[in-house]
Amino acid sequence: MIEKKRTARQNNSIHLFFQEVARELNDRGIDMRVLVKNLQVSHTKDSVKGIWKAIGEAKYGKKSTTELTSKEIDEVYDEFNKLLSEHDVHIAFPDNTYYLHD
Repeated sequence: MIEKKRTARQNNSIHLFFQEVARELNDRGIDMRVLVKNLQVSHTKDSVKGIWKAIGEAKYGKKSTTELTSKEIDEVYDEFNKLLSEHDVHIAFPDNTYYLHD
């Protein structure tokens, strides 16, 4: 069975998720060192995407988010959400068709 690539809607949702996670972590004063050891920076959409990509690469060997299938995106979200929940943070995966820029 060939897995379908992510949808445009999923792509938009991924980027909105990165933005919302960065905002929530920054608002709570949780810096990058807490999630990624030895880093001392504020979160950005791109830094959150880097964590997402690291999960995707570790789990599936895929270096780019564009390579992830729809099912893999759901599973990467589950892994990311587990990491966030260790810090009492939960951002639901956006279910919309719009994309917010910072």
